[in-house]
Amino acid sequence: MKKKVLSTVLLSSMLLSTVGAPAVATAANTDSKVEEQNKKIKELASKEQEATNQLSSIKENISSIKEEASALQSKQAELTKEISSLNGEVQDLEARIAKRDASIKEQARSVQVDSNSSNVVDLVLNADSVSDALTKVMAASRLVGANNDMMKQQKEDKDAVESKKSSVEEKAKEVQETAITLEAKKGELEDQELAQQAAISQISAEKATEESKKNQYLAEQKAAEAKREEQRKAVEVANQAAKNEQVNTDNSGKIDKQETVVTPNDINTTKPTETKPEETVTPNTPEQSTPVATTPTPAPTPAAPAANGNAIVSEAYKHIGKPYVWGAKGPESFDCSGFTSYVFRQAAGKEIGGWTVPQESAGTQISLGELQPGDLVFWGSRGSTYHVGIYVGGGQYIHAPQPGESVKVTSMSYYSPDFGVRVN
Repeated sequence: MKKKVLSTVLLSSMLLSTVGAPAVATAANTDSKVEEQNKKIKELASKEQEATNQLSSIKENISSIKEEASALQSKQAELTKEISSLNGEVQDLEARIAKRDASIKEQARSVQVDSNSSNVVDLVLNADSVSDALTKVMAASRLVGANNDMMKQQKEDKDAVESKKSSVEEKAKEVQETAITLEAKKGELEDQELAQQAAISQISAEKATEESKKNQYLAEQKAAEAKREEQRKAVEVANQAAKNEQVNTDNSGKIDKQETVVTPNDINTTKPTETKPEETVTPNTPEQSTPVATTPTPAPTPAAPAANGNAIVSEAYKHIGKPYVWGAKGPESFDCSGFTSYVFRQAAGKEIGGWTVPQESAGTQISLGELQPGDLVFWGSRGSTYHVGIYVGGGQYIHAPQPGESVKVTSMSYYSPDFGVRVN
């Protein structure tokens, strides 16, 4: 009986030595991997701080661009106000000039004097008396003086009109240059926002990758610990069995001397299965024969929603009356390029760019005579455009005009674009 107990103890020792050690080695291996990932994540945290500093710099750039844009918009509004005032003054002057022209013509007919003063002689000769002659001459002189004063004032007013018109043209040019600068600022802002998004995405991607690896190793660690626990319980069962055998032997007090020496075959006819460390950590990859190289058929790219000019115009009309806000991209407010990009995205599923210059390259340049509903119309020379709208037909276009106004339809005869683009 003691030999039988010895066999049970021997079995317990074999279990500990054959299956316990690999599990411990596996757990230690995964512990090491987890620690390595923690180190990588810590290093990544340092990079994240650097990226945060970079983001802070980008945000400062964005804030600076917005401040510059705001200042430019204020300047543009002031210039527009000055132009309106000058145009009003020009209209008043032209009205006075027209009225004065009528008076001058009337006086000319009444006085009937010319450079040789022959009519003045007639006045004297035809006078009833010297006193009458003097009165007529003085009256004629006053009329001539008044006429000369009006002519002088007329010339001054006409000169003032030309000067003010010149000022209007200069300020209109300045407004246009400001609009071009604003569009360029919009491009800078979009670039900085994309840089900000890229920096955030890069950090997020790196963190996700390292966290995913860590989670994988933690899962392997958990599996290894579970295997260790399973094996520990098996050893406990074997030990308990040995103790039970010992108790039974002590209670009987008898020793069977005829028992033969225990041989390994008496221990267990089934040999414990040895578990390799690699098998407890990573699932076995089934053997595969070298596959024949084949090119999988790529999934078809979904086609963009079908859209025509009428669909684009219809979408544009949905936003009539929505306010102009510089830099706004919809759907509740727009600037000019934000409006066109939103409409094309919604109606045609196309990305045409966030400001006027990239939108110029969204299709084929066409003349104003070739315009069809749904084509883009631009103001300014190519590469430095400052305004954009959508042609709706009938010599009209829809656009988000300027601060203080809303999305509306305007006639090309009132404010004509320079060229068109048909989006491909």
